Formats: sequence, structure tokens, C-alpha cells
Amino acid sequence: MKKLIAAIACGIVFTASSTINAAVDFDKQVKPLLEAKCINCHAAPYKSGSRTKKPKAGLRIDTRENLLKGSDDNKVIKIGDAGKSLFYQRSILPADHDDIMPPKGDPLNKVELSVLKDWIDSGLKWTDGVVLKRKE
Repeated sequence: MKKLIAAIACGIVFTASSTINAAVDFDKQVKPLLEAKCINCHAAPYKSGSRTKKPKAGLRIDTRENLLKGSDDNKVIKIGDAGKSLFYQRSILPADHDDIMPPKGDPLNKVELSVLKDWIDSGLKWTDGVVLKRKE
């Protein structure tokens, strides 16, 4: 009986930890978040009327490689450590802070922040060949 109880307890702990540490789904969670909140300011240069719009701070996030290159001044991602990643740090600033990202619209909510943090902490997985698109 003790072995049965121990086996059940181990199963519950394993299931709970699997759920807590479930991998973030890039295509279903991260890509829509980045396209909704980030890509319009951090896309490849594009024409708007007679002007060419460049990515803010020189940071492009349309591909994993570009995100890892960082901005004009800084690397913005430390893979495996959201707490040391400027990309995440700027998103958790107080809503009235000058450097919060995104600077316009609503700040990221708790679920979005959790997705972003978990994605960075779990290795910044990105589906091969995916290029984020800005809204036209």
C-alpha cells in the first residue's frame, strides 16, 4: 500500500512539474505576442509614403538572428536568463516609466509577461524559417 501511495504521489508531482515547466509554444504564444506588441517598431526598414522607416534603436526582431544581434547599443537577450535580458527588463518597467516597452498602447499583461519570460528562460526557441511580419 505504501508503494502504491508513493507511486501516485510521484505521478502527481511529475504531472504538476511537467505542466508548470511546459515549453512555451512559439507559433501559438510568442509569435502572436511579438507581432501584436513589438514588430511594428522593430521590423526591417520599410517605405511609408516618401520616408523610409527604420527599426527603433536599430533593433530588429523579425528573425531570431536579428533579435540576438541586439540594438544599436546593446545585446538585448541573454538566452536562458530573462532577468538579465534587456528585452524582458524593459517590458516589466512601471507603466509610466520612459523606457517601458511597448511605449504606446497597453503594457504587456501578466500572461504575456509570463510567456515572454518563459520563452527566454527556456532557450528562445523559434520555428525554423519564421519571419515576423508587421501589420500593414
